[in-house]
Amino acid sequence: MKTGVLAAILTFCYAGSAMAQSPAGKGWKGEWVSEKTGHHGPLKANVRPLSNGDYRVRYSGRFAKVIPFYYPATMRNVGTGPNGEIYLTNTTRMPFFGTFQADGVLTGTTFDSQYTSKRDSGRFALSR
Repeated sequence: MKTGVLAAILTFCYAGSAMAQSPAGKGWKGEWVSEKTGHHGPLKANVRPLSNGDYRVRYSGRFAKVIPFYYPATMRNVGTGPNGEIYLTNTTRMPFFGTFQADGVLTGTTFDSQYTSKRDSGRFALSR
């Protein structure tokens, strides 16, 4: 079997298995990282699908190793990719932070998103 064909088969199998698992539920773990300040910390999430195709995500994490935070967000489903990945977006007005914008890609095993606010930008990287 030629190497290119094998790579294509393995890529297809991996992409299919990533979406075979429902993205709903607990068990999402990872970290958040500020690209402006370098601050980072642990992050967890609970993902719940809504009847209209959107997702309710409840993030919890820590800032400066000891300050807990909780951030619930309704992430609007704005489309799907060729391998079934789900593209999500959210804009929320938050006290002290201004407008918080997050755009992410959700599969059955990974949830990666970028965020921006008036004073910060960074990423959330979660997996299970």
